Amino acid sequence: MSILNHLSENVISGGTKILQAGLEGGNLAVAYGKPALEKSVNVTLQAAGWSTQNPVLATCVVVGATGAVVFAAPGLATAPILSSMGFTTGGIQAGSAAATAHGLIGNIAAGSAMAIGQSAGAGGSGLVIVNEAAQFGGAAMSVGSASLAWIKAKV
Repeated sequence: MSILNHLSENVISGGTKILQAGLEGGNLAVAYGKPALEKSVNVTLQAAGWSTQNPVLATCVVVGATGAVVFAAPGLATAPILSSMGFTTGGIQAGSAAATAHGLIGNIAAGSAMAIGQSAGAGGSGLVIVNEAAQFGGAAMSVGSASLAWIKAKV
């Protein structure tokens, strides 16, 4: 048997095994998918009902969870904000809010908010400052919402 024949038999055999596994997976999805979907719908309806009955606590949950995410991964919040303002890796984007501000300010002083924004957009040391500020905000969101939920529970 040549190496080519052996290789092609292995490929065909492997493809058949993958196809069989896919069919078995499809059968599992049919068997268990509907109950799982129904359960997730029920949980969603229960959460929606609880949220309408407890709007302050529901808001605290959302704000607290968002704050925790921002604290854990500040780049998820800062990267799109910096980009939308016009602070990009290539510098200030023409026609952006950052470009307008730069035009109004003129020369940018080292250490100013504009300089930090430029540095953060380019991935420099300003990014550390921006991310730390976001983390501080995320922590404040989480602690503040937990505090409000605690006060709401006591009142």
